[in-house]
Amino acid sequence: MERAKMAKIYHHERQLERDLQHLKQRKVLYQLFCIAGLCVIIFIVWQYQLLVLILVAAAIIGLYMFSQCSLSKQLGKVTAGLAGEDRALQVLSELPASYSIFPDIQIVVEGRKSQLDTIIVGPTGVFVVEVKNHSGVIEGNVNDRELLQIKHDGHKKTIYNPVKQVATHTYRLHRYLCQHGVDYWIQGTVYFANDAVRIDVAPHSSTPIFSVKDNGSKRLLCYIVERHGQALSRSEQRMVEKLIKQLLKEQAS
Repeated sequence: MERAKMAKIYHHERQLERDLQHLKQRKVLYQLFCIAGLCVIIFIVWQYQLLVLILVAAAIIGLYMFSQCSLSKQLGKVTAGLAGEDRALQVLSELPASYSIFPDIQIVVEGRKSQLDTIIVGPTGVFVVEVKNHSGVIEGNVNDRELLQIKHDGHKKTIYNPVKQVATHTYRLHRYLCQHGVDYWIQGTVYFANDAVRIDVAPHSSTPIFSVKDNGSKRLLCYIVERHGQALSRSEQRMVEKLIKQLLKEQAS
């Protein structure tokens, strides 16, 4: 597919990118504080041989190791989330040029905030795609508040049901558009971008779930392009895009 025929992505600094940069800065800052503190303590101990300072040094090293372990886990989680979003954007960029893609949009409605992974605006309507990068097996019922994740090492944990999550996001996007005189149906979808995941969740009647492992990338694109819902004229698309661009300006300010 020629680049000129692909969807337009409105790139900007995403929340996960900001989180990643912040965590990296914190990690370096902790390292510098630890090194400086240990240097001072080593100098004093060398001069005065104080046992209490040796114990303080040991405590500092312990706290440093704990903080680095915690930061490494957070960095891994954020990095994985970004990788999933990047893979999803690569897939969605293959939509026709008549579609616009807005990644990572923050909306505040009725005092409550939502971070929408991806908004798509095109001739077949407005879509919100919730992107997940989980691995392992995802089990449960679409009506449950939480789903069960079974990782490859056998570890089990619960995750908030992305179907319910995207339902909240679509509601708030719809409310935001209505506040500006635009009343269109918002279609929510869930996309698991990790090829090491298997979805064992019954299909939802109104919120489809796609997984890259099950040829979900192609099916997601077909669903968006071929959906028989509320079609939008070009002027209606521009109106929605203008309102979302306003959200981008508010995020950047």
